[in-house]
Amino acid sequence: MMKRKNKKSKYFYSLIGVFLLFIMIIGIVSSLGSINKQSKKTKELFTVESRTKNIEETVITSDSSYRVIGWLRMEGTNIDYPVLYSTNRSFDFPVELESYVWSENFDPNFHNMINLMGHNIFNLSSTPKIHSEKFKRLEELMAYVYYDFAKENKYIQFTIDGKDYVYKIFAVDFIKNADVTSFPAGDDYDEEEMKEQISLLRKESLYQYDVDVNEKDSLISIYTCTRFFGTSPYYQVIVNGRLLRDNEEITDYKVTTTKKYSKIEKKLKGDDNNEEDSL
Repeated sequence: MMKRKNKKSKYFYSLIGVFLLFIMIIGIVSSLGSINKQSKKTKELFTVESRTKNIEETVITSDSSYRVIGWLRMEGTNIDYPVLYSTNRSFDFPVELESYVWSENFDPNFHNMINLMGHNIFNLSSTPKIHSEKFKRLEELMAYVYYDFAKENKYIQFTIDGKDYVYKIFAVDFIKNADVTSFPAGDDYDEEEMKEQISLLRKESLYQYDVDVNEKDSLISIYTCTRFFGTSPYYQVIVNGRLLRDNEEITDYKVTTTKKYSKIEKKLKGDDNNEEDSL
């Protein structure tokens, strides 16, 4: 009788041991999962990489009418380029400088509204590529038509006057060229102009970003040409950011699609043949 009891006891304790081992394995796996999730979350946050030395080391020798005043860097893209300024206020940049981004502001200083533009040569189709070795200009701006890309890449860095400014993206738009050229010309916007600009950009945005923006903020707009809707009407794709406020940190934030995006989805699938009414 005693031997049978000992066998039962050993069997019972063996089961307990197996159960405890199972619990330990689950705990370890859960911990590793939490660490991986935390690491992934940390990697997704944008980090500032100063470009002040890059500006100092980049010299334009072909024409003294143009000089490097800043640097543009956009999260998730190869857009990490010098920004040129035209000292004679001519925005007709020579061919040899077409791979640069250029400022449309009237002077080389920081302003509450920064307008930057550049060429798109190799990413003009209705199914844009996200990355390519051929992209040397603003071609990768087209990547923002993809919702998954927009959700993961939300920050812009603009370096000027020895400082690295960080902006949170709050709108991505397709706007007809005629409307783009109607943007107020100059440098600083007054509060009324800023209200109108924010209203337009948010109204036409493909996405709803959980970012508060008002007329007292500083903005940046980066745009390039596109043939996403064909050659007519002529559109620009514009990515817009709001400068981080005092003591505001770089964090993740929510992005959802708007009604405008349903037209983009149809176009990406080849279902939208009406270019004029696409937006």
